[in-house]
Amino acid sequence: MKAKNVMTTLVHTVKPDDKVGKAVYLICRHNIAGLPVVNEQNKVVGVISEKDILKAMYPSYGEFYEDPISAMDFEKMEENFQEVNGLLVKDIMTSPPITAGPETPILKLGSLMILKKIRRIPIVDEEGKLLGIISEGDVHRSVFRCYLPVKE
Repeated sequence: MKAKNVMTTLVHTVKPDDKVGKAVYLICRHNIAGLPVVNEQNKVVGVISEKDILKAMYPSYGEFYEDPISAMDFEKMEENFQEVNGLLVKDIMTSPPITAGPETPILKLGSLMILKKIRRIPIVDEEGKLLGIISEGDVHRSVFRCYLPVKE
């Protein structure tokens, strides 16, 4: 089974210069965990995930080292969420993105997700333009349906 047989083709995306708040809205609105970041030519230039957004809310190691008491002020972190919402996607996205082509075998995508500790892979054409996306759940469901049929 290939990526093209399993990928979701209706993909919500953001652009590098969009506010993180737009990504937060799309993630919450569509109950997804991350989004491809595309440029004006629809080429995938990054990925932004819930993890990236949450990581931006927490203090860095340096901030924690300099002032561990303030770094552990979780109420202040919640207040700082508005600041994170105002950042640009390009400031916190993961780049360069890990992508794959439509002919990539599903099990290879699953292995890549495990190896790279990622949960979604944008599927792109030869020019890097977005065709679809495959999540960890998509890989699992397709493998289970195809190779591990339930017998009742």
